[in-house]
Amino acid sequence: MPPRDSEPAAVAPSAARRAAVLFLLSLVLALILAWAVLQGRPAALPEVAAAQLPCVSYAPFRRAGDTPFDPALRIGPQAIEADLRLLKAVTGCVRTYGLDHGLDAVPAIARKLGLRVVLGAWIGRDAAANEIQLRRALDLAREYRDVVQLLVVGNEVLLRRELAPEALAALLDRARRESPVPVSYADVWEFWLRHGPVLREHVDVVAAHILPYWEDEPVGSEQAVDHVYAVAAQLRQNFGSMPVFVAETGWPAAGRQRGPAVPGRFEQAHFVRAMLARQAAQPLQFNLIEAFDQPWKRALEGAMGGAWGLFDSHGIQRVPLAGPLPPDARWFWLPLGAMVGAGVGTLAGLMVAGRRRKQGATGGTDLLALSVLAAGGALIAAFALLQTQALPLWSRNAWEWAAGGTALLLSLISGAAAAGRLAQVLQHGVDRARVGVAGIFTAPAATGWRLLAVAQFGLLFLAAVDALGLVFDARYRPLPWPLIAAPALLLSALAWLGDRLPAAAREEKLLAAACAVCAVLVAILEGPANTQALLYAVLLLALAGASGWPHRAAPVPDAAARNSASPASSAAGAAQRVE
Repeated sequence: MPPRDSEPAAVAPSAARRAAVLFLLSLVLALILAWAVLQGRPAALPEVAAAQLPCVSYAPFRRAGDTPFDPALRIGPQAIEADLRLLKAVTGCVRTYGLDHGLDAVPAIARKLGLRVVLGAWIGRDAAANEIQLRRALDLAREYRDVVQLLVVGNEVLLRRELAPEALAALLDRARRESPVPVSYADVWEFWLRHGPVLREHVDVVAAHILPYWEDEPVGSEQAVDHVYAVAAQLRQNFGSMPVFVAETGWPAAGRQRGPAVPGRFEQAHFVRAMLARQAAQPLQFNLIEAFDQPWKRALEGAMGGAWGLFDSHGIQRVPLAGPLPPDARWFWLPLGAMVGAGVGTLAGLMVAGRRRKQGATGGTDLLALSVLAAGGALIAAFALLQTQALPLWSRNAWEWAAGGTALLLSLISGAAAAGRLAQVLQHGVDRARVGVAGIFTAPAATGWRLLAVAQFGLLFLAAVDALGLVFDARYRPLPWPLIAAPALLLSALAWLGDRLPAAAREEKLLAAACAVCAVLVAILEGPANTQALLYAVLLLALAGASGWPHRAAPVPDAAARNSASPASSAAGAAQRVE
């Protein structure tokens, strides 16, 4: 009679399939290491004659725990002066957004250091708070009119829908009557076009935010400067002789890809340097967002929100304004991690072989199985390192740290267990059916295979949750492809060799179906230009396919397979083969 669905015959894979598995794992590893080496090679950036930015957004909330939402927080003038001294090396102007938390000291410190100020008054729903901000801003503009070059009343108030355009216009009119310097309002450029008929008679300057990364149709860093200039030209066309000031533009150094827009240190430096080079040939007043990374913004905008600074949160300059730059100065961690992973995988294989010999078992761990363990260990370590680097960027609270850490642990466990299972299948064939999480206490299975079942189920569950989030609310969510990469590759290899979850593993198959559907939707919603999203979708499909691939009994091996199998596995296969 044929073997039961839960007990397929032990059949060693063919020599061709054994070699193909090692080749594919090695190819992926080689591609990763080649990419890492390329990340470490200094690349040329646009060179500029005068490495001075026209203006830079300044907020002092770069230190741990600082947030403008804390009404009791006050940044001392010494800290502000230390920040402005750093900025003086790269710009002659700073833009502020409000006057609370000690920021009303900026004009006096700027005068001392020889800086100019685009002074901001924070405007919102609270009429009393608006009155305090506006009165104080007008006082500072009068007292420091030699320093304050523009008074900006309100920042993205219309975008946040905190005031009607007519109410904002009334505040702007009052500011223009009492201010000794030009007055403007700052918002994204689409809102200037939309509300221009109301605002144009109440400002002296059009202060528009043009952020190619955040556009509804994002623009890649190579085309971002052209986009800024094209939008500025459109604003000039709409507002005639009124001056146009690009009040915010910039590029994030970290985060997730949006369309063709890839965040990164190199991409950020390229944008900044390209803007300076273009400005030298085609003058345009612009303000770069921002001076320092703002960790508090990660709570609102994900990893991207906290990584727009010329300087990081520790005050170290991230964007050099001259010379080449490697995309990732820490590139060497990836090959080092892969080497450690390969060593761990090889050592684990040798230890298992030694234990089997002590127990009197025939057939040790062959060279191909050891090679697969080494390659699998290297892949697991490399992808885990990439995910570990992303974890602090995306973890904003204890819950996200716990969830991210749990997902990383499940990825490591499922990857390691799958690599061990793969080495055994390559050497001895599928001698016992895998079990799903529902069958770990009822079906016969070794401890390692129970661990794989639990880890695979947990990873599938978290992957399905992540994927659903990306379908319904993707803007500030990561694309965690390194998390699922190693398990997806190793489990797919197992499934291809015939080692699959049983038909009774309904929970895993349901989660796999959800992952597969979400993978297709993510690829469609993110678009073909988003390579990170496409990679994530392919890996999610691979994970889903490996978990939901229909189970069947292993076929009779051909002669090549019998010859390539170890004596012990061939004997076991001959004893159990019934098809």
